[in-house]
Formats: sequence, C-alpha cells, structure tokens
Amino acid sequence: MNPETKNCQNCKKDFQIASEDFVFYEKIKVPPPTFCWKCRLARRLIWRNERSLYRRACDLCKQKVISMYRPDAPFPVYCHDCWWSDKWDPLTYGQDYDFNQPFFRQFKTLQQVVPRPTAYATGNVDSDYCNYTAHMKGGYLMFGSWFSENCGYGQTVLESKDCWDCIFIKNCEQCFASVDCTKCNLTHFSQKCSGCYGSAFLYDCRNCQNCLFSFNLRNKSYHIFNKQVSKEEFEKTKQEIFSSYATLEKAMVDFRKSVKENALHKFMTGEHNTNISGEFIYGSKNVHLSYYINDGENEKYAVRGGKGQKDAMDVFGVHAGELAYECNNIDFSSRCFFCVNGENNINSDYLVDCDHISNSFGCISVRKKEYCILNKQYDKKTYESLREKIITQMSTMPYIDSKERTYAYGEMFPIEISPHGYNETIAQEYVPVSKEQANQLGYFWYEAEEKNYNITKGWKELPELTANTSDVILSDVILCRAWDMDKKSAQEHKCAMAFKITPNELAMYKKWNLPLPRKCPNTRNFEISLLRNPVEFYSRRCTCGGIKSQNGIYTNTAAHSHGTEPCPTEFETSYAPERPEIVYCERCYQQEVV
Repeated sequence: MNPETKNCQNCKKDFQIASEDFVFYEKIKVPPPTFCWKCRLARRLIWRNERSLYRRACDLCKQKVISMYRPDAPFPVYCHDCWWSDKWDPLTYGQDYDFNQPFFRQFKTLQQVVPRPTAYATGNVDSDYCNYTAHMKGGYLMFGSWFSENCGYGQTVLESKDCWDCIFIKNCEQCFASVDCTKCNLTHFSQKCSGCYGSAFLYDCRNCQNCLFSFNLRNKSYHIFNKQVSKEEFEKTKQEIFSSYATLEKAMVDFRKSVKENALHKFMTGEHNTNISGEFIYGSKNVHLSYYINDGENEKYAVRGGKGQKDAMDVFGVHAGELAYECNNIDFSSRCFFCVNGENNINSDYLVDCDHISNSFGCISVRKKEYCILNKQYDKKTYESLREKIITQMSTMPYIDSKERTYAYGEMFPIEISPHGYNETIAQEYVPVSKEQANQLGYFWYEAEEKNYNITKGWKELPELTANTSDVILSDVILCRAWDMDKKSAQEHKCAMAFKITPNELAMYKKWNLPLPRKCPNTRNFEISLLRNPVEFYSRRCTCGGIKSQNGIYTNTAAHSHGTEPCPTEFETSYAPERPEIVYCERCYQQEVV
C-alpha cells in the first residue's frame, strides 16, 4: 500500500502511516491507528506508574504496604504474597459479554473489582520502596531496574552496585548523578561514558581515568578541560570543586553549558546495528524511530526494550518476544496486542496483569489459563466464535470517550479508564504536558493533597561541607529547593516538597566527599532526565562544515571524506535542527573522535 496521511484523533495534527506500517498491520490483522505515534506513546504510558508510591493496606491480609495505587483506587490491591497466593481466583470475577454495551465500558466495569498487585517487583531483597524492579538487593526508591545492589534514587539501573541518583546505567559501580554510562567506576556527574574511573564531569568519554570537565576523550588520564595535567594539579582542582555545594553547583552548570556549545555530538548513540534510526540503539537490526533498544529486530516506535524482541511496533518495556503491538511491559510473549504488564502470554488481546495465559481477550489478573474473555473461561470453539463477534461489535459499537474520541478494535485502552493520573505516570516524563494541557486533552490529573510536613530545616540551612555532618541530620525534614523557588513548576514534575537523608545516603556523601542535596529525589531525577534528548525525531544534515563545524566553534582535527565542503549527509536524529549542539554524522564523528 501507499503511504497515507491521517489526522490524529487526539492532538488533531496530521501524521503519516508508511507503506511498511500497513504491511505490519495486515500481518497481525489489526486496523491502522487513528492516533499519531506520539499520542499513542502517551496513551500507553499513562498505564505505567513507576515513581508515584503510596502507603496503603493490602485488601486481603490488611498488612501495610507501599503501592503504586492510591488508597482510593476503585479495585482491591494485594501485597506480593497475597497476589501470588492461592487464596483467591481471578475467574470468580468473570462476567458474560453484553453485546448491548461497548467492550471498553465492560472492561472498565471488570477493572473496578478485580484485584491488582501492589507493585511490580520480582526477587527483591530489602527493597520495599521500589517498583518495576527485579532481583534488587538493598535498593531504595529504585524504578525500572534489575540485578543491582545498594543503589538509591535511580531509574533503569542495570547490573550495578553502589550507585545513587543515576539513570540508564549498566555495569557501573560507585557512581553518582550519572546518565547513560556503562562499565564506569567512581565516575560522577557524567553522561554517555564507558569504562571510566575516578572522574567527574565527563561527556562521551571512553576508558578514561582521573579526568575532569572533559568531552570526547578516548583512553586518557589526568585531563582537565581536555588538556593534560599533572596528578597534583588534578587532585588540587578536584578538591576545590568538591569543597562546597556552591562550587559544585557552579561547576555543574558551567560544564553542561560547555558540553552543549563545544562538544561533538554524534547524531545518534548506538553501536553494532544494521539499518536503524533512533537513539540509544544497540545490537539491533531494522529498528526505526525507537529509543533505548537492545538486541531488537524489526521494530518501530519502540521504547526501552530488547533482549531479543522481534517484530514489534508501538511498544514500551517489551522484551524477548515477537509480534507485539501497542503493549506496555510485556516479556517473553508472542502475538500479544494492546496488553499491559505480564509475561509468557500467547495470542491474546487487551490483557492487564496477566501471566502465562493464551488465546484470551479482555482479561485482568488471570494466570495459567486459556480461552478466557472478561475473566470467564470458555471452550476453544465458543471462545473463537465469541472473539470474532466482539471484534466486529467493537467496530459497529465503538467506545466514545468524553472528548469524542472513538475507540474501536485496534485502539489501545482509552486514556480515561487508566487507574492513574497522567502526572503520576511516566507519560509525564516522555510526553510532558502542563495541567492545563492535560485538562484540554481529557487526561486525568491527580491533585494530591499537599503534605503537611513538619519542616525542620530549610535547604539554605544545610552545611556546605558533609565530612563533619552529624547524624542528627537524619532526623531533619528538609524543604526542597525546587518547591521553595517555584511551587507550580515543582508540582508538575512530582516534587515531593520535602525530603530526608537516609543513613546509607549520608555515608555515601561522606565517602565520596559530596555535599548534601538541596532538592528532593524526585526533583533530582527530573533534572538529570532533562540531559537526555526527548523521544522525538527530526530529519537534518550533518553540521560539519568541512574544516570547522558550521557554527565555527569546533575546528576539525582530521581530513574528512567530503573534503573542505560541508558534509552532505542527512539523517534522522533526536537533536532538533534549532538546537545549538554540534551534531556530526557517523563518519565525521568517527574521523574526529575515534
């Protein structure tokens, strides 16, 4: 089929469906979307609440738990032990299908009664305040992470140890406030680095030791501002920078400004790929317009996935499966469409919190079953006949929401039946909107009651030096700087208003000679996440001008294949054309940096 332009039901902007997209929709027997890809992403992510945690009771055993569901959730919420026990049966909530009502209205009714798990955590030890995690030990406020130990305030921290305030790192140890780093040790305030040690304020460095304020370095030691220095000068500068919160904050601001203006930026981050476009793509083939994918094949509009995922479109957090469409957090599954949270599922549609089920439609919390519809089990023949009738009915009697958006078969769950507020979920991280925009779009915005914290210390009262800080600080409730400076903005990025220092955290600050933070963990996470490019892609040209970058700031150190003329290479990139960074294509970047 030829490409086709449609108008998005949600944002009202035109979007294009490519020819190869139609091939995929035909393969899985699903109609083409009526939402643009960015609105589809937001619609999926409103079902994933990673960071908004609440105290509540398990509705079965009555024990106090930490949950991603508010105490006022309309459905029962079970703790981990109760959820996986044989004390209840999801099929007892089964309901007959009513062809006089739209499917999604019936699914909403089912959703209000079926129990849900308090959080998504598997094999964790001493890691109660974590969500969407697996095999964590001693984790505190960790999200989307696995196989890590003694880490805190992190997101997507993989196979790492003793790392704090980091996001999207792997195989790292003793790192602080770093992002998109691998195999680093004692490396702080750094980004896109690999194999670095004993360093701080690095960008895009490889195998560097004892370096400060540098970028695009390879196999260097004792460098400051990309220049060789003595060991003594390095230690002196490092001591000066880490002498107080004020000096450290200024260094951070200055370095980030320097990186934006002076460093070379490769048009996309990734390696060992074939025929790809996107950002943070590794070991993948035929993956396009995707973000943070490892070992993927034949994917498009995919985010945070991999481990052998194959043949997928519009997915988030999907691993080790094939033929997935409009799914969120689905692992080891095949031919699953419009599903949220689960693993080892086969040939099913519209599942939430289901595991090891097959040939099922519109189920919640069902495990180890087949041929189920709305949590009611049928024989094979009856199931197949009923499923086809439901799909037809979903087109003739679609669900119409409060904003007149139409949901027939082929659409993900309606936005308005999500159990979370938009601002509670990672939709706000990937597709951020203001409260006013959310209201215009019909997204539920959760208005949390303002906490009546007994603030015992303002952020301005914290000591500049941590070394001699008494353990008395552990009992203080500290006002977050972001809340104090701009309450409205702070609320939109989930600022906690106040925070406390934990014993492990204080020990870490003292060990690494770091000043106490002035902002709550949520704010720190928000600010470090801004260092990553948004999930947005643009067509633009390489900014290599031949001898210099086109803005005249960077002078090339090697002769390029295109000579002294501007590089003609065009590419898809997450760097918007109007941004100030010097963005080079693969060849120009390799000639300069590698």
